[in-house]
Amino acid sequence: MKRTAPSQGFPLSISNRLTHHRLVCIFWIAAAVALAAMAYTGAVGWDYQDYSKTIQDLRLGVDPYAKGIADVRVFQSQYVAGQPEHLPTVYHYPPLTLLFLRWFMPFPAWLLALGFAVLVGMGAMLQLYCGFQMADKKARRWLALLLPAVIFFPGLVTDDVILSGNVAYILYGIVLAAAVPGWKRGQWTWYYLAVLAASLWKLPFLTLLAFPVLLDRRQWLPGCATGCAGVLVFVAQMRLWPGMFGEYLLAVRMMFDWKREYGFAPGGYLGKALVGHGMRGATASNIVYLIFACALGIILLMLAHRAALGVISREAWIPVAMLGTLLLNPRIMKYDLAAFTVPMLLIGWRVLGSTARSSRPAKLALAVAWFLTANIVTIVGPNWMPVELITLLSIFTIGAWSLVQEVPPLPAIEFETLRELDVELQG
Repeated sequence: MKRTAPSQGFPLSISNRLTHHRLVCIFWIAAAVALAAMAYTGAVGWDYQDYSKTIQDLRLGVDPYAKGIADVRVFQSQYVAGQPEHLPTVYHYPPLTLLFLRWFMPFPAWLLALGFAVLVGMGAMLQLYCGFQMADKKARRWLALLLPAVIFFPGLVTDDVILSGNVAYILYGIVLAAAVPGWKRGQWTWYYLAVLAASLWKLPFLTLLAFPVLLDRRQWLPGCATGCAGVLVFVAQMRLWPGMFGEYLLAVRMMFDWKREYGFAPGGYLGKALVGHGMRGATASNIVYLIFACALGIILLMLAHRAALGVISREAWIPVAMLGTLLLNPRIMKYDLAAFTVPMLLIGWRVLGSTARSSRPAKLALAVAWFLTANIVTIVGPNWMPVELITLLSIFTIGAWSLVQEVPPLPAIEFETLRELDVELQG
């Protein structure tokens, strides 16, 4: 009897592992099939078309900024009423990026599209890899099953932004992959280089420099130095290409005023609402952002201080710090939410695990109900409803509050002393 027990238990554990791996493979295959079906039946690559059109303009020797601005102005003069489905676009990235796009001019369009699709897919996988590295062994078992679905729910709200082909998927993949050796081994050099490179395309990426600072006080100097370098590179373009830089700023303003792409940050919703009522939204949204960022920064620094003292665990602090870093972005878009979906899941998981066992079913049911409600409202509800912002702030709030309530573990010496005292009292 004693010999048969191990032989019965061991195959069972192996069988469970194989079943789990098979389920993960099945879910990934289903996700790939669903993506292919969505790409075949619907729109695909709408953001990539901007890059492709810019490369084509460069081949013809045309200024992509001037051409895009002219197209928008012609469209505005002919605009009648109703929101059109396809607004004309204008290249809205800094002039320095045009030097990078010139490298791809010799390649055929089909090869560029294929290569870019592969890079976007790799970027999405790197984002999921980074989130998976935050999870402990227990959480990884269920998280592995959910990862295929994450790409369909950026920020836990359904959207097909993965098919847009936005360069942010590639940038976030590189940045977040470089963050893993940073929080695990304190090696942040590649992270700073990745953030600096990403800021050449999107300046708000510099807000990601707050992440290493929140985890390690020693990163203040390299973080500030990288931020100054990014700003200097941005300002230098004004002196190197003054004409194109002016067109670039005009293109960005058109994107906000005409396309109303303010994003899902608090200032973004306000700016979009003001523009919808015929008012300028830039100033008001910037003021709201500064107030919100200052308040959020104070909260993050207070939590970082508690983490440095060992009052809160580093494992629980990392996803909250990363989500707080996202909220520092002045313009949060769907592709930004996609990069931080896994940390949002981990925050919810850890908050649920820290509660009493008797109350977990009710809280789990509440979380599922909120998830379903948010997605139903997104699909059939009004466009002005700030579902993404409410979801972001709710998860960050419960994560931060759980860290504040976390009781620090007793040192080993204190624990031994208390145990000896308890024995003496009982004696």
